[in-house]
Amino acid sequence: MKKSVKARLLLALCAALAGAAAAPLAFADGKPVELTVAAKQYKQYFREASNEFNVPVELLQSIAYAETRWHPHVPKGKLKKNGEPEVEVESHEGMPISYGIMGLRDDNHFGHSLREGAGLIRVTPEQAASDTRSNIRAAAALLAHYGARKNKGFPIEDWEAAVARYSGIPQPEIARIYSYEVLSAIRQGRRSSMFEIDQKHVEMEKAYGKERLRKLSARRITVETGTPDPKISAPDFVDTPNK
Repeated sequence: MKKSVKARLLLALCAALAGAAAAPLAFADGKPVELTVAAKQYKQYFREASNEFNVPVELLQSIAYAETRWHPHVPKGKLKKNGEPEVEVESHEGMPISYGIMGLRDDNHFGHSLREGAGLIRVTPEQAASDTRSNIRAAAALLAHYGARKNKGFPIEDWEAAVARYSGIPQPEIARIYSYEVLSAIRQGRRSSMFEIDQKHVEMEKAYGKERLRKLSARRITVETGTPDPKISAPDFVDTPNK
């Protein structure tokens, strides 16, 4: 029996976000982990795009983390082999691929953020897909567009709707799982040698309301494709009291 679109969306989301709650804050023996050359370059791209399009740099960092862990997605057979930590991707079980470090899309399930973002920064979709700096700029331009005149001076929680829309997930309740993970990563901070998300205060209850936040922060199982031992992930936000 074929999985429903909603079921496939859920599986794809779980696969994309698997391990998010357990990601290390990347301190070994009390010493900060040194970022790779590529990660340092990506941080510079995030800062540039944040300033250009007036969106919070933490959102760009965290969306890239949720989508790709800062590993640009490249269609099968199109690896550039230029030293970036690229990941070759192809359609799997009917799920369309995403493009670049920001996971831009060009399909009828998740939408056409690749083409829309490319249009906003006046480059071709091919450039927005293959060039990491352009990919980040396209994503930043989309967030600015979705943000309805917000700017990086606004609180992070005010961007929740824009982040949910960025996901391209048509079911609102599933899109909110995506935005919750993005905002939670900013609230806690994330760091390894491959990525870094600057920690910033986020009013989670303001973004979701008390009851929805209680549901979003409940324990859940994430199933990692290709992992024989699925793990129960702890929620990122656990200090909302249950009624």
